[in-house]
Amino acid sequence: MKFDIRSIFEENEKKETELIEEPELVTEQASHINKYGAIYLNALIMMALIIVTVIYTTMIPRTIYAEIDGINETIITDAYTVDKALKKAGIPLWDEDYLSETPGAFVHDNMKLQLVHATNYSVTVDGSTSEFKSLEKTVGEALAEEGIKVGEIDIVEPKMASALEEEMRIVIRRVVIEEETIEETVKFKTIVKEDGTIAEGNEKVSREGRDGKDKVIYEITYVDGKETERREVKRKTVEKPVDKIVHKGTAVEYNGKLYRKKLTVRAYSYTGGGRTASGTRARVGEIAVDPRVIPLGTVVYIPGIGERRAEDTGGNIKGNTIDIYMSSVGACRRWGCRTITIYIK
Repeated sequence: MKFDIRSIFEENEKKETELIEEPELVTEQASHINKYGAIYLNALIMMALIIVTVIYTTMIPRTIYAEIDGINETIITDAYTVDKALKKAGIPLWDEDYLSETPGAFVHDNMKLQLVHATNYSVTVDGSTSEFKSLEKTVGEALAEEGIKVGEIDIVEPKMASALEEEMRIVIRRVVIEEETIEETVKFKTIVKEDGTIAEGNEKVSREGRDGKDKVIYEITYVDGKETERREVKRKTVEKPVDKIVHKGTAVEYNGKLYRKKLTVRAYSYTGGGRTASGTRARVGEIAVDPRVIPLGTVVYIPGIGERRAEDTGGNIKGNTIDIYMSSVGACRRWGCRTITIYIK
């Protein structure tokens, strides 16, 4: 057998190398365990927390002390966020409502919560109706919140200062006031004058009428485009009207003569002389009258007696009453007192 000392040295070197490299392999394995073991441990801890959280949020009930629209309520829930807890309790929640917590806030036991629901209302304006919700307190504040402009003379029902109420219907009527100048025709009047020179039943026009013209300024109020009021502000005469004058006949024909009118009177008689109220001598041919009915100096025709002149008055002669002067007491007795129709010239 061939002996090679060189091969012995090479074999010894190989063994030494293996002995040196083996500790390096052990160190590398230990480092791997240190590095990934912590990650595995953290993952296990996180998984445990998730399991605990899921159990807590889905299985363990929690109590919420809520004030809803000023009324205290106790809500026991297994929901894990505020919005879900309210939904499970049948309590509506809208974007416009006030909520003391964010809707997605985590629910913890003995949680305190305040919820104020916005008021539902509608606004009818400019031909359309819209629905709104608001936490404002008055009609005016709610309209301002929505940017709905209201003019100074617009009509708002209910009024701007009214408290905003649930399901309130607010109506805004747009008001516009304008001035208008127009020319108007002024109708002439017909004036009727009694005329004793014209036979009763006949008429005579002494002047024809003519319409006039006025320039008139009106203040017109429109509500939602419709005229609701028209008020005259100023009027100026452009051309005056001319009245028509009509003479109406009152003359009465009797025995072929025309008399200005006829009058039914109670006729008495008197005698004895003296002086009349006109200063003339009392005599046959004159009568006493009430001057408010038959003026002194008026000539009247008395059927059966003839024409007489009103010259006297008397304390008992009132209204449609006359006193005929007679020549004697006997004539007065024969006449007595009669209701007759007389004719006035």
